Amino acid sequence: MKPNAIFINTARGGIHNETDLKEALDKGTIWGAGLDVTNPEPMDKNNLLLDMPNVSVLPHIGSAVKETRDAMSILAAKNIIAAFKGEHLEKCVNPEVYDK
Repeated sequence: MKPNAIFINTARGGIHNETDLKEALDKGTIWGAGLDVTNPEPMDKNNLLLDMPNVSVLPHIGSAVKETRDAMSILAAKNIIAAFKGEHLEKCVNPEVYDK
């Protein structure tokens, strides 16, 4: 990454290593970071990233838009209905369970 890059993670906390991220910020390898997710979550109140002026940590609100929350609610309802009917879930994170 370029020295003026800003690392942004809105996916999963495990995607980034916070120790390495802190080191990259300290050395100027990257300019800043925006974290909507941390690992662990919630982040420890003594985490050194929280004291850095070039780091913004949000409370996992990346999905907090009406369209996304509506879609999440509809999918949850569809999966509940499918489960009660004994059908496969529309979105299943571990589909291998259907083979058992």
